[in-house]
Amino acid sequence: TRIRRRRLRLQLKKRGYVKTAVATFAAALLGSGAMAGAQNSGIESSLLLYSETDRVKAAEGIVSYHRELSGGQGIGLKLTLDGLTGASPNGAAPTDRIQTFTRPSGNGSYQAQPGEIPLDDTFKDTRFALDGTFNQPLNRVTNLTLGGHFSGEHDYSSFGVNTGLTHDLFRRNTTVGLSASFSHDVISPEGGAPIPLSSMVAARDDDGGEDDEHEGGESEFEGEDDDGEGGGSSKSKDVFDILAGFSQVLDRKTIFRFNYSYSHSSGYNNDPYKIVSIVQNESGDTPGDPLDYIYENRPDTRTKQALYGQLRRYLGGHTVDLSYRYFWDDWGITSHTVDFYFKWNFKGGQALQPHVRWYHQNQADFYRTYLVDGDPMPQNVSADYRLATYDGLTLGLQYSFPVAEGSRLSLSAEHYSQTGDRSPPEAIGVLNNYDLFPDMKVIMFRLGFSHDF
Repeated sequence: TRIRRRRLRLQLKKRGYVKTAVATFAAALLGSGAMAGAQNSGIESSLLLYSETDRVKAAEGIVSYHRELSGGQGIGLKLTLDGLTGASPNGAAPTDRIQTFTRPSGNGSYQAQPGEIPLDDTFKDTRFALDGTFNQPLNRVTNLTLGGHFSGEHDYSSFGVNTGLTHDLFRRNTTVGLSASFSHDVISPEGGAPIPLSSMVAARDDDGGEDDEHEGGESEFEGEDDDGEGGGSSKSKDVFDILAGFSQVLDRKTIFRFNYSYSHSSGYNNDPYKIVSIVQNESGDTPGDPLDYIYENRPDTRTKQALYGQLRRYLGGHTVDLSYRYFWDDWGITSHTVDFYFKWNFKGGQALQPHVRWYHQNQADFYRTYLVDGDPMPQNVSADYRLATYDGLTLGLQYSFPVAEGSRLSLSAEHYSQTGDRSPPEAIGVLNNYDLFPDMKVIMFRLGFSHDF
């Protein structure tokens, strides 16, 4: 009898662990569109402080609420508010003299000092986002999730809908899922959307005159008004995403998850604030010196795909989490991401969690640090460093602890460093003297709080 009771307790413990684990992974399987009612009711909040060295600063606050209703139904709401300010690379190459650039609105200009990566100091924005989900069990082992999303900032807005379906198999040791989402984004750049590959418009003074210091040629903006004030034309794009995958309980201590994602965007994929330098060729007096700046142009469609695998194992009271993601798209970009977490649990509910993330990306087919005067003009070109070849490394540590019954507080800090090809072998003239990739270092702090009802 004693042995039977012990076996029964172990079976109940195993079933409880499996049920919780599969429910958690099922929600993660479908991403943001699957805040399922399988979770307990509660509220979560976090505050993120983000700081790039001498560049962008950001603060982001998130509050999410999820509640389990009768019959296994569930609702979820998430509110996000963030603000950004600072300077961001505009895509132009450095040189040995002062460079002057037009501000996005066309009114006034800003400068980059000799030898510096040109930074656009007009970068400033506030974003508001709201996400909502509803979970409906179709039967004992099948759940349907419906959701919606809206976000807005001064020059960008997005509206989307999503749906997901999960189904449990083999006594709920396996969960398969399929989700889809659609979003419509509207881009309303300051001063209107620039004509791709046209010269940067000459800066206007407050009285409407041109800034004599600007050395780029004149151009027009798409949708420009007759008075030359930039028109404020808007562009749009549509994004369609699909994610399919499964989670599998391998044993009472191990769970494996795998998924495939597909994304297709069509419409305006340019960054209206990014430019490309056209530099003097090697036969000139000052090879590598900028002669003009043109607005970038990217393909009007993009298809992205990714494979993702994650293994989570319980080890002597602690948790190891290892994942790998392979990404590719039709712009020529491929990337590899390895993520590792180790959650070290202590007495009293305290936990310490180190985090290491490595990322490598190769450049898009149309990425160029600059163009050379006299060479054929490409149909698509961008000097945006986010499309370049680079490596990223994140090192982080999180400490969490209970503060009351059902409540938990977490503190985390992470350091991110990004490095690329600082001196490409094809660099010419004065460009050989400077770093052409804007290396970046970031420090992030996050404060999180959760409470279960």
